[in-house]
Amino acid sequence: MTSLTDPIGTFCGAPVATIRPTQTLREAVEALAADVIGLLVVVDPSGVRGVISERDIVVAIAEDTDLTLARVLEYMSTELIQVSEDASVASAAATMAASQIRHLVVTRNDAVTGVVSVREILKVLVESHS
Repeated sequence: MTSLTDPIGTFCGAPVATIRPTQTLREAVEALAADVIGLLVVVDPSGVRGVISERDIVVAIAEDTDLTLARVLEYMSTELIQVSEDASVASAAATMAASQIRHLVVTRNDAVTGVVSVREILKVLVESHS
């Protein structure tokens, strides 16, 4: 059982789902749906450029955006909120709460090693109180 003091990196076993900034929002939607995830890390040849979440897509839809024409770079968040993979689960949860986000990028030496969702954090919280 994982505890609140365990490193958040223990959740980062799967490859990080990525997308290029020039891809369409439709492609982002398809990638999110295919992997049943809520966030894609936006990368180009020079590195990580930001993230695009299901919330960003909802904003585009609310603006009646044509998802087949709009590009990820038009809706992605460029402020990358992240924690080191050796940060505790509790510290990661505090970062998520303070930043009001549902997905958190996890890094090692400035390289993205994973993404943790609020769902995974809640699972640890429930298990630690059982």
